[in-house]
Amino acid sequence: MSDEIRKNHDMTTAETSQIKPGTIAPNASISRKLKEFYDAVQEEGIPDRFLDLLERLEAAENAQKTNAKAVDAK
Repeated sequence: MSDEIRKNHDMTTAETSQIKPGTIAPNASISRKLKEFYDAVQEEGIPDRFLDLLERLEAAENAQKTNAKAVDAK
């Protein structure tokens, strides 16, 4: 193990051994904040511009399928 890796390993080991039972894990607050952020993004509505674009794309795909069926029928 290189000296740098050993230092990182020792620091990580020391940090985890200092966590007392019953205390909140260091990553718990990060996890909580990420979940709050995800929930907030999930609650946001889809912008009208995006919905219009999706509708136009769907219409173009349907038109292409209709044209392909017409060509196949000939």
